[in-house]
Parts: sequence; structure tokens; C-alpha cells
Amino acid sequence: MKRTIMYSLFDSVFDVPFGYSIPRDRVVVIPDSQYNKLRAQENERQVAKLEARKEHHSQVIERLNEQISELQAALPAAEPDKELAATKE
Repeated sequence: MKRTIMYSLFDSVFDVPFGYSIPRDRVVVIPDSQYNKLRAQENERQVAKLEARKEHHSQVIERLNEQISELQAALPAAEPDKELAATKE
């Protein structure tokens, strides 16, 4: 199924002599199969970007957990009551 768009003479009002036209939004008609192929490619790019972001965030979380462990190891032994109060908050 092809998508069709009709243009009117109103569109030619914006054309300038010598084949130059004022930049404006254009409609391109393509077959559904090509449209679906382009959508699939765009989806693949989006998935790749999201996977990269996910990996980056996982690395950040890992580094944060390492820093927390280092800092907790450097803390003096806390009293049991203070630890319970801190976990309840």
C-alpha cells in the first residue's frame, strides 16, 4: 500500500525562480515495505543506544558499590542500636 499526498497550486506560491525553493517540510511517499525496513533499522539503533546506556549505568553502579564498601570498611565499628536506626530510615 502506498501513501499518497496531493499538492495544490498553493504550494507553488512558495517556489522561487531558478528552481530554488524556500526550505519547508516535505512529504516523501515510500512503500510500506521500505517504511517497515526503516522503522526496524531505527528500532535497532535505539536498542543499541539503550543497551550502551544500560552498560554505562551498570558500570557506575559497580563503582559506587566499591566506593561504599571501601568507606564502610574504614568506619569504626558502630553500636548495634545506631545501625538499626540507620536502616529504618
